[in-house]
Amino acid sequence: MARNQRSNRKAELHMMDLELLSVLAARRLPYPAQALDEMWKVILLNQFHDILPGSSIHEVYEVTKAEYAALEERIGALREERLAALCPAGENTLTVFNTKGFPTDETLCLGDVRAEALLDAEGNRYAIQHTRGGAWVSLENLPAKGWRTYTLSREPEEADVPFVFADERHLETPYYIVELDENGLLSRLYDKENEREVFRPGERGNQMRMYEDKPIYYDNWDIDIFYTEKSWDVNDLQWMRWTEVGAVCAALEMERRISNSTIRQTIRFYAGSRRIDFETWVDWREHQHLLKVHFPVDVHTDEATFDIQFGNLKRKVHRNTSWDEARFESCGQKWMDVSEGHYGVSLLNDCKYGHSVKDSCIALTLIKSGIEPNPVTDQEEHVFTYALYPHAGDWRCGTIQEAYRLNQPALCAAGGKAGGTFSLADTSHTNVMLETVKRAEDGDGWIARLYETDNARTEAALYWNRPVASVEECNCLEESKGGVAFEGNEIPFTIRPYEIKTFRIREKEEA
Repeated sequence: MARNQRSNRKAELHMMDLELLSVLAARRLPYPAQALDEMWKVILLNQFHDILPGSSIHEVYEVTKAEYAALEERIGALREERLAALCPAGENTLTVFNTKGFPTDETLCLGDVRAEALLDAEGNRYAIQHTRGGAWVSLENLPAKGWRTYTLSREPEEADVPFVFADERHLETPYYIVELDENGLLSRLYDKENEREVFRPGERGNQMRMYEDKPIYYDNWDIDIFYTEKSWDVNDLQWMRWTEVGAVCAALEMERRISNSTIRQTIRFYAGSRRIDFETWVDWREHQHLLKVHFPVDVHTDEATFDIQFGNLKRKVHRNTSWDEARFESCGQKWMDVSEGHYGVSLLNDCKYGHSVKDSCIALTLIKSGIEPNPVTDQEEHVFTYALYPHAGDWRCGTIQEAYRLNQPALCAAGGKAGGTFSLADTSHTNVMLETVKRAEDGDGWIARLYETDNARTEAALYWNRPVASVEECNCLEESKGGVAFEGNEIPFTIRPYEIKTFRIREKEEA
């Protein structure tokens, strides 16, 4: 049930953002502990089997649709209150909040901002590109778990446009040479920096394909291995046009149809990021059919890596044994990756969980429209984004951070003190990911939860940029495992491969 999977992912991430903003604003607004508790319980209830797996009856999903909508409305109201409290009124300023656990360069949509550029405290100018969907900007060095306030500049200044067109089907970006075929598929993607073709010769990237999906026993539970025996490529292109070309991004819009369904996409190339986004809207009117998207990457490997909660795991992608053969569909969260010695390609997503790899062709399952026990599963409009991220090295070279950028984009709010910047917390190593910052469940101090991402034992430090009185290490239930030595705002610790660490931090009382 695609709607529920998306709603669950968004609710979890929006709650994490709200928890952080509530910590940042705790000296101005009461921490909304009761509201957070109530909302988390709704999210957890709807993770119950059979709700989240998509195997409940139709009436259940009418209830969850209303519950998730109410959740988002309540989260949004509390978030806006805290953003307003953190941003004192300013006629000509904008504050950008980075809720992720690492400093980041980020391309983001600011919404309806009427300015030509943003200026930081050092006088750096970040040009704004205006599009129908809002104002886009590429920013540098947003602080971890914190914010930076910019001054709005309304002085026009001609900005370089780094996109070069030979014609409407041939584009050169700062990172790629792109060629499109007559159906709007990626017939070539050449990585200029790494001097190699991303796709296998003669094959097409972003190929959507619809499969007949009629499992023998459990319609909304299973995908059977024989689903590939009957399929149709989605190649009926209705129209295609470049709609946005500027200093920040270039966007290609198109519409395709297959059977009774319509698919619209915006493919977005960036001036400041290697990531290529595929923003997708689908009006799906099929029964017992599966929709997937395929990228036949030119990477030599017999294994793929998949994102899981607080880590990742590898799976073989050949079919030498019955166990290997059974992995024709693999679960993963925000990303999957295939890499060889010095190069790889990651496929990121903002709300999907089914992946497949065969002969280095990586694919993401987008829609599964079973009929039992819910006869109208996925018969509705869908909105989702997936992204391609070619890179040097393996998944350790930026994939995890890029997936966080896709799933937790920076937030912005009008106002703030010009030139102001603050980072509540950060870590000393990129492979030590600070995920959650919240108030302790018993109200005594703040909780920082982090994990190791790269399967590497690390001597690390957590930096807490407010006065620290004491630190305890806890288990995941926030039960104390003992005190932790610290010096100033630095909390040193050793973290084992893929270990989860939880710290309770008590701050000094204000004088």
